[in-house]
Amino acid sequence: MKKIYLLIGFILAVSLVRSQNNNQSNQNIENKIDEYLRAFSGNNLGGVVSVFQKGEIKFEKAYGLSDISDLTKMKLDNRFNMIGLSKSFTAVAIMKLVEKGKISLEDNLLALFSDFPDYGSQVKVKHLLSHTSGLQAYSENDVQSQSEVLEFLKNEKDLKFKPETTMEHSNSDYALLAIIIEKVSGMSYSDFLNANIFKKLKMESTVVASSISGMDNIAFPYSLANKRYNKNETKNPIYGEQGIYSNVYDIAKWDKALYTNKLLKCEYLSEIFQENKLNEGKTPTYYGYGWVLMERNNTPYYWHGGTDNGYTNLIFHLPNSQLTVVILVNREDAKDLFKNALAIAKLFDNNINL
Repeated sequence: MKKIYLLIGFILAVSLVRSQNNNQSNQNIENKIDEYLRAFSGNNLGGVVSVFQKGEIKFEKAYGLSDISDLTKMKLDNRFNMIGLSKSFTAVAIMKLVEKGKISLEDNLLALFSDFPDYGSQVKVKHLLSHTSGLQAYSENDVQSQSEVLEFLKNEKDLKFKPETTMEHSNSDYALLAIIIEKVSGMSYSDFLNANIFKKLKMESTVVASSISGMDNIAFPYSLANKRYNKNETKNPIYGEQGIYSNVYDIAKWDKALYTNKLLKCEYLSEIFQENKLNEGKTPTYYGYGWVLMERNNTPYYWHGGTDNGYTNLIFHLPNSQLTVVILVNREDAKDLFKNALAIAKLFDNNINL
């Protein structure tokens, strides 16, 4: 009996030491992340950082303020405009239509829109997804609605370049994909994403901007002008390339689903993360469908960032370890998010060789 008590005491002591070591390690990690994000702390406009692996949250913390006018502190469940990260949702929605046989990646714009100019016969759905379409980019000063994006393109005379010869971001690409989703599905972009993505993943805090009533639980966006931060009350009415509002809890669900067959069969999901190439397959673009795809020292990593309409954000993913870092910030002048995301990832994975 005495030996049993000694053994139990030894096990408890080891468990206590391990717990203390883990607490100390976690505190060291938090201290380092605090230092990386010091520019967003205190009474500065803030942000939220979250680290998750295989959809499970490993670290989360809110920094700074969501509203400087009344010093409202940032909260973990605050919603942000995903800006460029919205493209990944649009890409999955298109691939869902491909999976259902409603559309093909080889379909061209003239086939989809009978009154489109002749140059549309050269532009395929896959070119829009990969930013290799050559479509002229609309200006937010001239185009104020989704329907005006289509009219803008119909009034253009020609492409900026021949498809698949150059990879160049165009605002028109993903805005037009949203229009295609509506035309092919017979549903609004918002309703289609709700039915095929948000509800399936129980992303209850995720909405398209057009569906937001008021600014409930929104981290207010700010732009810097004349050395002063000004609150941006407006929401860009054009969606597809941006305009999805979400928080880090829902993004964790989204991240996990992107590496399972919960939303798409593997054969269609894998196309999203397949790098496109130019000039008859000889020149890499480092871009899939809605994601930047890169590799260094035999370590692949996927990422996407965005800055617009008073927000800056970035998502950084390591497919080998399924580790993801998300940083969401409610101001346009945020810097070094990629550098900080990589540094944070290394705190959780000592084998990262980037």
